[in-house]
Amino acid sequence: MTIKTTVIGAYPKIGDGPDAQELRRALHRRDRGEVTDAELGKVFDEVTRATIGEIEGAGVDVTNDGQIRWDDLLSPFARAWAGVEPGPLERFYDNNTYFRQPVIDGRIVTDGRSLVRDYEFAAGVAKTKLKAAIPGPLTFGTLAARDEQYGSLEERVLAIADATAKEIAGLKAAGATMIDIEDPAVVVSPQHIELAREAYGRFADPDLALTLVTYFFPADPVLESLASFPVAAIAIDARSRDTTAFDRLDAFRTQNIVIGVVDARNTRLETADEVARYAERALKLVPQERLVLATTTSLEYLPRDVARAKLTALVEGARLVAGERIPA
Repeated sequence: MTIKTTVIGAYPKIGDGPDAQELRRALHRRDRGEVTDAELGKVFDEVTRATIGEIEGAGVDVTNDGQIRWDDLLSPFARAWAGVEPGPLERFYDNNTYFRQPVIDGRIVTDGRSLVRDYEFAAGVAKTKLKAAIPGPLTFGTLAARDEQYGSLEERVLAIADATAKEIAGLKAAGATMIDIEDPAVVVSPQHIELAREAYGRFADPDLALTLVTYFFPADPVLESLASFPVAAIAIDARSRDTTAFDRLDAFRTQNIVIGVVDARNTRLETADEVARYAERALKLVPQERLVLATTTSLEYLPRDVARAKLTALVEGARLVAGERIPA
């Protein structure tokens, strides 16, 4: 049996050649008032279609929609939720990328359908297993620029968790069975681990395969605590920094473990052998049926050809562990 593979986060929106620059051209034309939102939406859909095809073409077992419409991790909800609006630009942790910090100016309200349309479109395109993704409540709450509604971080994060519960229910009703909750703040701010656990209790659903996705920083300070979160899987970045996680994976007795073994923040290409070695380290403590290999985070800021090559290495590494032959 081959170890399963998946992607995390966003995929490069702009391709390598002139034919893959359509989204960039459409965005420029929208800024000049030359195309309507509906026309731009059609371009987003076509890029999403091509992205899903590219991820599936690499042989990845579980795809997402590439988050092509997302400006940054928090933007889908910052734009859609009442009581929240996108605010000032800020550096995204220690990356050379930026995001708009949410500004909370009222009670957070959502109908739970912020991402349903995009998921339904992707579900009509994907030929393999498809998962949805949402920003996590601790990351959304801790990265807010201003909060004029809630009196404390705890109150804010739990209000976000309640809104997140509605979004998860909306995606479930649309047919989603797997949802990534991208929440790097869980490992960036380990002092808030108990608040995060309480937040996740607000939307736990045994009928959904929810994955708590962490990245950028090692999970070491909270690794054993993560095993008690009410989710089906935990995703850990094993490449961005030194980590002791490989020696402690037996803390997860029932959850699947998604190991980020392909570095999404570095253009250096991993080999299949290198990916296989990481997998073999994990297999010392995790049964093969509960192990998933993945990118560490979004591939979005890599050149498209590098992103494709990294997915190929990811899949070939998984096949090597199973003893399968890979193309020379």
